[in-house]
Amino acid sequence: MLEKFNEIKEKYDKLMTGRYGVFDTLNKDMIIVCLVIGFLNLFIRSLIIRVLSPALIVLVVLRLFSTNEVKRITENRKYMEFKEKSKEFLKIQYQRVKEYKTHRYYKCKNCSSYIRVPAKKGKHTIDCPKCGKEFGVKIL
Repeated sequence: MLEKFNEIKEKYDKLMTGRYGVFDTLNKDMIIVCLVIGFLNLFIRSLIIRVLSPALIVLVVLRLFSTNEVKRITENRKYMEFKEKSKEFLKIQYQRVKEYKTHRYYKCKNCSSYIRVPAKKGKHTIDCPKCGKEFGVKIL
């Protein structure tokens, strides 16, 4: 039994030589999305949902068997950057909703960072803590 297992492992190693073969974050997240879509397909009968799930599985397999490792690593890195930016954006939106009565959030026109300001009515001048630029806002 152990010999058969070693033989299968050797064949797999030979097949994957020179291929990407890594379950990186992008592949894992695509499989999770595929499972969620498959679950939704139980309740929502749609052609798009029925086609999207197998298409994602095919994409994951193609990425695994790809010989262009540099491109797959670049794809994963870009996806990770996008995921981090999305998390930060959603975190800020959650804070905005949670603190709506006491604070307002403004985006600096110079460096695009968000600035939290107490919600006092009237015209105010805000200094950006990152870039130091001043800009005026009116809080109603």
